[in-house]
Amino acid sequence: MHRTIVAGLPLVLICVGWSSCLHGANLRSVALFDGERTGVSGEVINNWGGGFSSGNAASLTLQSAVTHRGNGAYRVDLGPTPAGQSRFFQTFATELKGPGLRNTRDLEYFERFETQLRNDTGADVDFTIELKDHRDSLAHSATKSFSVPSDAGWTQIETELDLGAGWNVTGSPQLDRTYAITFKVKPIGQSASGPVYLDDTRLVEPGPPLDPLTSPVRDLAEALARRTFAGLWGGRSRESGLVPNVSTDADAGALNTTAGLLWALPTAVSRDWVSQTDADAYVSRLADTLDHNRDQTEFLPSRFLNLNSGDPRGSSEESPVDAAFVALGLHRYKNQPGLDSAVAAKLDATVNRFDFSAFAYANGWRLNYTPGSGVAPGAYSGYTTEGKVISLAAELSDEHHFELDLLWNSDTYRTRDYLADASLQPVVYGDTQYRAPFSQALVNLFVDLSDRGVDTYPDAALRVNPWQNFQDYEADTAAYLVQIGREFFFQPDAGQGGPPSGYQAYSLYNLYPSGGEDNEDLFMPWSTALALLSGAPGAEDALRFLLENDLHGPLGLADSARWSTGANSPSSVTAFQDNWNLALSLMALVRYIDGGESGARFLADLPQLSDALDTVFFEPLPGDYNRDQLVDLRDFEEWRLAYGTADLTADGNGDGMVDAADFTVWRDAWALVAESSGPAVPEPTSLLALTLVAALSAVKRQRA
Repeated sequence: MHRTIVAGLPLVLICVGWSSCLHGANLRSVALFDGERTGVSGEVINNWGGGFSSGNAASLTLQSAVTHRGNGAYRVDLGPTPAGQSRFFQTFATELKGPGLRNTRDLEYFERFETQLRNDTGADVDFTIELKDHRDSLAHSATKSFSVPSDAGWTQIETELDLGAGWNVTGSPQLDRTYAITFKVKPIGQSASGPVYLDDTRLVEPGPPLDPLTSPVRDLAEALARRTFAGLWGGRSRESGLVPNVSTDADAGALNTTAGLLWALPTAVSRDWVSQTDADAYVSRLADTLDHNRDQTEFLPSRFLNLNSGDPRGSSEESPVDAAFVALGLHRYKNQPGLDSAVAAKLDATVNRFDFSAFAYANGWRLNYTPGSGVAPGAYSGYTTEGKVISLAAELSDEHHFELDLLWNSDTYRTRDYLADASLQPVVYGDTQYRAPFSQALVNLFVDLSDRGVDTYPDAALRVNPWQNFQDYEADTAAYLVQIGREFFFQPDAGQGGPPSGYQAYSLYNLYPSGGEDNEDLFMPWSTALALLSGAPGAEDALRFLLENDLHGPLGLADSARWSTGANSPSSVTAFQDNWNLALSLMALVRYIDGGESGARFLADLPQLSDALDTVFFEPLPGDYNRDQLVDLRDFEEWRLAYGTADLTADGNGDGMVDAADFTVWRDAWALVAESSGPAVPEPTSLLALTLVAALSAVKRQRA
């Protein structure tokens, strides 16, 4: 059973399906493994990305015949086991590797471990949990045992993870670098031969419970942001500082995933998620890794790197957009007030080794460089905002400076289109191939453009403000989801669709049907964070719905899911995580919770970048808050929605906030428009005045 949200009535609860009612709908409780998820292609893995081993037990299988709750549980057949002898089975943090190459997860972040065990062995047993770190050694381990009677049905087992009372600790196990969790079953008094079942194995974060349906949405967003940060931070290589490309891989580090962690680091320090000392040590180590890699490349660090050594991997591809993500993270960090001058100087030296100018061509930023093939002929010439991110990084470079205005408007393959609301018509990529939501969000994660006018694109009909365009895109998406009865399923986005669909830049414009699969049930829960940041109608309710239905895990929001329209539960939710998608959701969440103090605002206010942006944006038309070059009641609606928030779209007087004074700017501009086209507009009507009062009251309640 689970509670769900009735459309339009977010606080009405109805138990209709599979899981959440029974575990109390507490966001802080997350499934490590519960039999409900597998890898993209059906691999039996946990929600950290690690596999299972049957150890010295006869077998371990994921089955559906016997469950505590939901559709699956793990059956472990012990085989004939004499009294006093143990059988063990294991699960791991990620891909199995030898000493020095093991990637790990941060179990120390959680305060409690819970699971459900069913003992059908015919004997009472001692059930032992054993924790080991990256050394995978009993010399540094912790164990705790529980007595479980035979044939007693499901027994709940829970323990604090402080390694205090009841734990037997050997050496100094580092739970922030957990590698393996071993489960041992030992018959007491008589032999055993039947199975045990394990289900609903969960980790619980510290802090008071957070009900997804009733807790303030900012509390939910902050909890998700902190967990996602902890997941990336815990998975980083301690040798290189790099973050794995995906949760199931312990070999490959990636620039984009690492950039997400780096970008969020100042927020993490300000919120005491990590110390300034640890953050400084991390960026210093990362700079060493990037320098080591850059010694082996032509223009930029390689897109993929050996996770531990930092050496280039594969084709040694150099990607300007992936490098730009890291460069902007370095620029943000090195410009933090009060940062140790030696750290700032080190980061400055590293980022100035990035040469974006080598990728600048008349038709836009070239896609990549590979040894032997040179610079690719293809360019970022469509509206995906990736080229704009490169332009930001190139502008901020001292050694290889390239003026921002030269290629800011090179994304010429653009058009206006819409799904449901003809009044919005955001600018999108010229065909449906690359219209994934993340591409609209991307530049806005790095720089706050909400206070800017439209850009200086030569064709006035295709000029946009990227922030307003992102909002229009998500608002149109929301309207379309309501239209097709899927208002809680934000939203198809770039990612793994699962066989036969594979990885694609999914969007509601193009679901890439393949092999008889129409993909109309496919969406990416992590992308709800983008919708929430945009302020899209229904995004908050969608986030609450997905959290209520357990579409999150120990690393953050789920990567992808399939949920048929009208069904009570998803048909599949992947345990696999693409860490770039986690990074994108983290960046969206930290901008959302940081508000006016966000990294995007910080970067936009850097004098060099602020001056450069002046050259590619027109001044906003007074009162034109939706940037459509008109002043009308739709601008009043923009002001109402932005009032009291960090969204500066309706900051009509440029004072860095949206308040009643900006209503006056709109009212006066509206009056001038009306005077030029007909009778003078009087002071606000009583209806409009009441609307203003209602808007102010609603915002006050929301902010309280």
